[in-house]
Amino acid sequence: MRDSDEEKTIELVKENQLLRTIIDSIHEGVFVTNEKNEIILYNQEVEKTEGLKRENVLGKTEDQVYLSADYNFNETVTKKVLRTGKPVMEQFHKYKLENGHQMNVIYSTFPFYYQGKIAAVYSIGRDINQINRFILNTLEMENKLKTEENTVRQIGARYFLDDIVGISANIHETVLLARKVARHNSPVLIVGETGTGKEIFAHGMHNSSCYAKGPFIPVNCAAIPDTLLESVLFGSVKGAFTGAGDIPGLFEQAEGGTIFLDEINSMPFSLQAKLLRVLQDKSVRRIGSKEEISVNCRVISATNIDPFDTLNEKIIRPDLFFRLATVAINIPPLRERKVDIQVLCKHFINKYNNEFGFIVEDVSSDLLSLFEKYHWPGNVRELENIIESAMNLMEPGEKILAFRHIPNYYHERLNNYQQNSQNRNPDIVTLHDALLEFEKKFIEEALASNDNNITQTAKVLGISRQHLHLKLKTHKILKNFKRNGIK
Repeated sequence: MRDSDEEKTIELVKENQLLRTIIDSIHEGVFVTNEKNEIILYNQEVEKTEGLKRENVLGKTEDQVYLSADYNFNETVTKKVLRTGKPVMEQFHKYKLENGHQMNVIYSTFPFYYQGKIAAVYSIGRDINQINRFILNTLEMENKLKTEENTVRQIGARYFLDDIVGISANIHETVLLARKVARHNSPVLIVGETGTGKEIFAHGMHNSSCYAKGPFIPVNCAAIPDTLLESVLFGSVKGAFTGAGDIPGLFEQAEGGTIFLDEINSMPFSLQAKLLRVLQDKSVRRIGSKEEISVNCRVISATNIDPFDTLNEKIIRPDLFFRLATVAINIPPLRERKVDIQVLCKHFINKYNNEFGFIVEDVSSDLLSLFEKYHWPGNVRELENIIESAMNLMEPGEKILAFRHIPNYYHERLNNYQQNSQNRNPDIVTLHDALLEFEKKFIEEALASNDNNITQTAKVLGISRQHLHLKLKTHKILKNFKRNGIK
């Protein structure tokens, strides 16, 4: 008999621990007081939202824990339920904690009866911010499921943040930041070298936002001639210029969704002032029209150069920059996340297996070693290009992608980089190195003779301002000249 009682006691203890573990794992806050108004249960979700530790809460009354003058939950809810025995359902409560933290909660409170008497009062609630996150996450999953169900993807945001491949800490942190920022409507500037995946991040942020059901309109500012970019963005009315018609601009077409301004650093200075006005006034005026048209869309922009360089070189207006870069997200280049190369290789292999009908399983260890030593100036896009090129040269049935499958022009790049980085004799100067050094000195001298003026130097050298900027970045001349002030 005693053994049976002990077994029952053990089972009750296990069940109690299981229930407490479950209560600690759910996303709702659970808060319980007994008939003496002492707090007897305070789960992890309440700890997280209120910022208090349960060891400092359990066993105390509400009045002892919540000292803020505007906290009245005990009087208006707990004691009322304890007195009346009736639950309070789906109510909003706003209160401030002693640490200044503002709480906005949707809660339901219930009486707990034991042997016919009320023995406790328990509340289940969610912070408003948590509800918003839950809604956005649900919308993202809904959009993803709808996209996966469609055999043909429609024009719009095709990618999700979950589609970003990588196991490195820095790419995980970047995705986490993008996911947090996506929940709000503040403008975002994505910074990253060519080929890092800026547009995929923009797609993913759109699909994780409250604008997800609206259109996603990408615009490459560098690909559209300056003379057309204004009408493309803002629209035109009939007769505004030769051939003009009543055409809505992309800002109007992005209503209720997201407009993605890629390579924003290529936008003409004169047009930037008009873009700034749109961002400030939330309205556009078509070319040739006097009417203001309200617009409601999320603005995400991107640049492939250091954003502060764009300010120093007067590529982007400071007032526009700080409007666009309310939040800046920097995507790390592939050379800074080489631990991701192997998983990216497998990802691209699976992608082209489906396209080509192949059964390739992996890359050889020798080829992977070369990949991990290479500096990847074209980043993830370059890696995908190599994988696709190599798989075009494989025979059906081959399972391992090896160095022999790599096109010859990549043979030279991979081998030369490895030899230069590992076996370079500092006393031997190659023709390539000599030409680079001559080019660097030539540009430095041209800058000095033109008072560090980028525009004038580019004219003297016979190249575009943007091309000169790339040269400055390649030779790391910007760092040397910043203290003297490049104009």
